[in-house]
Amino acid sequence: MDNRISSQQMAFLLFFVLLGTSLIYVPESDAGRNAWISTILAALVGFSLLAVMLRLQLMFPGISIFKIAELSLGRIPGKILNGVFLYVIFVIALLSLGDLVTMLRQLFPYAPQFSLRTIIILTVAYCLYKGVTNVARLTEAALGYTLLFIAIGFLVPANMVDLSNLQPVLSDWRTMLGAIAYGANWPYAQIAVLVLLLPMVTDLQKGYPKLVTWYIIATVILTLRTLLVLAVLGPELTLINAFPLYRVFRLAEVQTFQRIELFFFAMWFTTGFMQLLIYYLGFVVGLQDLFGLKNYRSMILPAGLLIVIMSIYTISSEMYFLQVLTPASIPHDLPVNLFYPFTVLVAASIGYKKVKGKLGTPPSSNTAEQSM
Repeated sequence: MDNRISSQQMAFLLFFVLLGTSLIYVPESDAGRNAWISTILAALVGFSLLAVMLRLQLMFPGISIFKIAELSLGRIPGKILNGVFLYVIFVIALLSLGDLVTMLRQLFPYAPQFSLRTIIILTVAYCLYKGVTNVARLTEAALGYTLLFIAIGFLVPANMVDLSNLQPVLSDWRTMLGAIAYGANWPYAQIAVLVLLLPMVTDLQKGYPKLVTWYIIATVILTLRTLLVLAVLGPELTLINAFPLYRVFRLAEVQTFQRIELFFFAMWFTTGFMQLLIYYLGFVVGLQDLFGLKNYRSMILPAGLLIVIMSIYTISSEMYFLQVLTPASIPHDLPVNLFYPFTVLVAASIGYKKVKGKLGTPPSSNTAEQSM
């Protein structure tokens, strides 16, 4: 099973993690007219996380962060920290599945949730059995039409834009703080899952700027999404709508065509599906690293079964999921996603020579400090 990917493919994975299901939500909507500013500031938090992840991986090319954590922090503390991070990956995979099912039920309200969850997980499991390289190729295949539909989708409602909905700027900076935390948690800090896949990148030393480029592209798209929704719906309707971008497309008409949001359903489902696929992949790769397995294939179906069962058990209703579970994830998901890679980087930097010695490679001055 080929698990090698290029930096460009990793950049596309990063792009889909950032868009994911957040494309049709506006997580920063609590900031009202200033939500677009909160989107930009939250992106800076994620950019800092990306810099930490790249720096760590460039210091120890091809080495799993789980192994780096155990060598730099000690075997027991490292495994505990790795386990906590893997738990957060699992929780976000649950939330990603919940987002997909909730979104699907907007179009298929009578579809049983159990059936939707099972079909989605089995489809994702099939993709994982094909290997990481094929998953990366899938992102390449989906990228073109996703960008095309995003461009068309942002242009169609242009005649409904009212720029007065964006004024005054910085009218209430206090609400922006909570909105920044919400946006930083979802989706920007969720790129932490990619730290488990970075060791598979064959040309990261030369290709890491591609990850930065696609991070910026995704940030621009999410900022434009926020601006579009606010300008069309206004801050009040944006806040009370669970799917504000979906609402915008339902209002849009192109001559005699109505319900044009159905044409963009494929785009929404693709980005959400890819996010779940990447988190599912990160979870099984993490299990492989944590327990020292030869490969992750034996964990695909058990992990999928666990995700489905826990999803049914924890997500009792769509309202409970949107109003309770999603906001409640911030206090533990955000700190772990931010501080886990940072903690491992600091520990590995302090004990750099020791870690390199345990890995059987001599310390080199040509490390990430010179690469970034």
